[in-house]
Amino acid sequence: CYHCKLNMQEGDPAVYAERAGYDKLWHPGCFICCTCGELLVDMIYFWKNGNLYCGRHYCDSERPRCAGCDELIFSNEYTLAEGQNWHLKHFCCFDCDCVLAGVTYLTVNDNPVCKSCYVKNHAAV
Repeated sequence: CYHCKLNMQEGDPAVYAERAGYDKLWHPGCFICCTCGELLVDMIYFWKNGNLYCGRHYCDSERPRCAGCDELIFSNEYTLAEGQNWHLKHFCCFDCDCVLAGVTYLTVNDNPVCKSCYVKNHAAV
């Protein structure tokens, strides 16, 4: 078995994955996504760099995912803030929802806040 490395016994069910090549086989319970462990028997699978992936994790390896909406980001323009990727329109002020991509912001209780809202709502007077 490509995953667990145990020998397959004659007569045991085996999964062959065409994209991986017919020199590899898996026990049905070992045919899983390398990221989340989802069972891929009877599912769409992806093969990349010697690993099996479910659809979600294969796409995550190809494109970033927005922290705001959890959708893949296909645009070449997006922002990286607070250690995560965001569609430009989804990285917003926690107080007023104005877009913060490309502007200075502050954090209050780990939430991004625009300068105006910070002064108005959070700054000590």
